[in-house]
Amino acid sequence: MSRLRLRPLPGEDLTAETNLNVNTIALILSNGLTCWLGLFYGGAAARVFPAEDVGVAAALINSALMLSTLSILSLDRIYERFLPLAGHRSADLIRRGFAIVAAVAMAGGVGLILLGPRDALFTSGWVLAAYPLFVVVTALFILQDNVLAGLGVARWAAVKNTGLAIGKLAVLIVVALVAGAGALAGTAAASTAIVAAWGVTSAVIGCGVFVAINRRCRNHPRFSLVPSLPPLREMWSYFGSSFGITAMLSTGALLVPLIVVAQVGASANAYFQIAWQFVSALYMTIHLAVSPFVAEAATHPDKIPALSWRTVWMLIAVACVGGIGLVFVAPPMLSLVGPEYRAGSTDLLLLAALFIPLSVIGAAYDGFARVQRKLRLQLVMTFVWTVTVIVGSLVLTRELGVTGVGYAYLAAEAICAVVLIGPTIGWLSTGMHRFAAPGAAPTPLARVDG
Repeated sequence: MSRLRLRPLPGEDLTAETNLNVNTIALILSNGLTCWLGLFYGGAAARVFPAEDVGVAAALINSALMLSTLSILSLDRIYERFLPLAGHRSADLIRRGFAIVAAVAMAGGVGLILLGPRDALFTSGWVLAAYPLFVVVTALFILQDNVLAGLGVARWAAVKNTGLAIGKLAVLIVVALVAGAGALAGTAAASTAIVAAWGVTSAVIGCGVFVAINRRCRNHPRFSLVPSLPPLREMWSYFGSSFGITAMLSTGALLVPLIVVAQVGASANAYFQIAWQFVSALYMTIHLAVSPFVAEAATHPDKIPALSWRTVWMLIAVACVGGIGLVFVAPPMLSLVGPEYRAGSTDLLLLAALFIPLSVIGAAYDGFARVQRKLRLQLVMTFVWTVTVIVGSLVLTRELGVTGVGYAYLAAEAICAVVLIGPTIGWLSTGMHRFAAPGAAPTPLARVDG
């Protein structure tokens, strides 16, 4: 395979392979650090407040995260795939997308208040009123990750997320010290303090990132070029499939903690949420590692074979190291939070060590499908995955508690791995070379002066 390198645009110092490595490694390290700090955050809350308060706060935060992901309307996938081709339209597309997401997130937060388990989740009128705003802040904060990937600087997202992990922990400690943890324990203010530490920190950091995004669009040479976007019909098709995938994943992730709360109780949900931080961090790392690949492949289609293999090896490395960590590192760390947290979730972590490596197949195929802009099979398998997780959790938690969630995820990932292993190998053996043929190389773009 040729090692020919394209001449970078003025102001671009990194080759496609180097930029992929820098961005992906930054995201991996950031998510690892975020996981550790997230455990300290949950551990600090668990040490200061009763498990029931922590469980309520965890349910509020998780529901906001899932509603935020759904509110993004798959624009995150649109940005990472098409911002590299948007040229001088990038800034306008970003502004419009963020305005739409903010409106949908606000509606989603209000919807959960009206239709969700209000008495179990919202412990005061203040929390009830502030919750939709918390969903908006969270949605915009999450969407910034994929915008930064599309702009070629996913490493900035790594810094942003690390800042959130450090900042929310610091705010929580300060609130506990100033207000008095003993006075807050068992009151509505306890769960409110845990959630507010997260939301306020996200808002402050997110504002700074908005400034950086605007500066990148205004000053970088790539974003003063004539757009090279595909036909509108093709983009709508990609959007529809992407939205379906995002909606199903968000629905599953939103319902599982609510199932745990309803069938096992708030205290068990606290044990589940603290342990699940390890699992979700690995899931996030694996799927975020795909994001820089999609953006670099869109920018440099002639480098797709090299980029594909680099991404696969990175995903395998993350899954193997993460699986070992779930078995040997996570349980002792849970003991630091409290022996009941380890006892309540050790089996769940052992099951996660099995299904996380299986998820690499689906993640790799997802990235390859996005590069090709062919998402039908991924859409079907996401539906199968979501139904398996929801139904499995609903049935198995009745008898097995939070461990039932682990068995549900294991079944879902195994089914998807069996179906997607063939297409994934096919891409790596022949498909990527056809897609990266000379005819697929990007057409030189013209600069727009002024």
